[in-house]
Amino acid sequence: MNTPILHPDETVNVDHVIPIVVGTHLRAELGDRRRGYYLGEAIVDWMEQHQIPGPPWPLVCSDMWYLNQTELRTRPTICIGQPELNAATAALSPELETVLLADDAYRIQCDPEYIDLKSCLWGIDDAHTNQCVEQFIKNVLPNFLGSIFGVSVEK
Repeated sequence: MNTPILHPDETVNVDHVIPIVVGTHLRAELGDRRRGYYLGEAIVDWMEQHQIPGPPWPLVCSDMWYLNQTELRTRPTICIGQPELNAATAALSPELETVLLADDAYRIQCDPEYIDLKSCLWGIDDAHTNQCVEQFIKNVLPNFLGSIFGVSVEK
């Protein structure tokens, strides 16, 4: 499959993106942005495995950009980072169910029916947020993407 069809010199069609939202806090920039790109790669890998040419494509963006763009907020969304560091997580998490919780480690929230395609994930620190992203990729992402692309996921 070719590289995602998003280019910085072209207008971004919001209908062609899956926002991966990270905070604008300096701590978020140090860890969550890196994790966002990693998650984006996992999404593209999943699409390749299922021979899905796209769109939509993953796009890492800041919480402030996401919250100030109405059209972007209509898209399937994954927020990475604690509510204290990511305003989008703070806005979305009260409406989402916790689907995976490791006490004193990390939390993954989303609609377990994968109808409202919003998800928030974070750990108590950098190492636990890394674990959280791995658990999200393994346990939630296949169903999340399956709902976006109409792919049935075997359990």
